[in-house]
Amino acid sequence: MSELARFLVVYEEEAVGYIVAQGRRKSRKIAEIAYAIAASPFAEPDYVLPDGDGRPIAHVATDGYVISYWVDAPVKRIVIVEIEPDR
Repeated sequence: MSELARFLVVYEEEAVGYIVAQGRRKSRKIAEIAYAIAASPFAEPDYVLPDGDGRPIAHVATDGYVISYWVDAPVKRIVIVEIEPDR
């Protein structure tokens, strides 16, 4: 049995800006969270809200962050659109 291809993680500009503003340790933690999402792209998120175009954006709160993303299944990628501290 072959292993399924892993999803690629892609960051939109706003998410990149947040990551760049963090220190090395926090940036690494965010990357670990993103790769965990990519490893299980269809896991149940904490909640889903539509973006301005009506696309469902999944939100996962974990390890002090809320990661907002959408799954682009046909091309096997996770698009991280926003990262915020979990308040």
